[in-house]
Amino acid sequence: MATARRTALLLRVSQSCAAAFVERGDTSTTIAELAERAEISERTFYRCFATKEESIWPMLDEGNRSLATALSAQSREFGLSAAVKTAFIASVGESFEPMTRSLMPIIFGDAALRRVWESATFETMELIRPEVARLIDRPEGSLDTTAASGQATLAVVAALREMADLRTPAPKAITRALGAFSKPYLATPTG
Repeated sequence: MATARRTALLLRVSQSCAAAFVERGDTSTTIAELAERAEISERTFYRCFATKEESIWPMLDEGNRSLATALSAQSREFGLSAAVKTAFIASVGESFEPMTRSLMPIIFGDAALRRVWESATFETMELIRPEVARLIDRPEGSLDTTAASGQATLAVVAALREMADLRTPAPKAITRALGAFSKPYLATPTG
């Protein structure tokens, strides 16, 4: 039970910190201000996070888990691309879309936040690997699964970038991102 309470606390504090960054438009909010906003002491904040930038990790992790859960609900019948599209739209959802549009430019513009996000993004690839393997009917440890998991993760990254930079709605952003992967930029010439 303590683990569930701690996880809930971390997520609540993370969401509070992200909202503070969005309100300020950057990460200039102090840890004292973040702790006060989250209704915890600075000491508790430091027990949870080494830096204010790391405070967004639980929220990012929750988003990754939401994507993996939504992906697990998808049928192999329509293929990986359709599954990723549906899962992305379900995990971003209407309630999270405004936060995504507001927070992602701050993440992209702050090197420390971007490192936390990039680390969480790399974990996405591993988190969705079992579902991708199921969806493409390949062994989980196969090169095909690794490549497909990477492509699915990068499609999500591209869609988030599109949402942040161009204010594109989530469904259109993921459709455009997946469409870009249909182009053989890295295809090896034969012959």
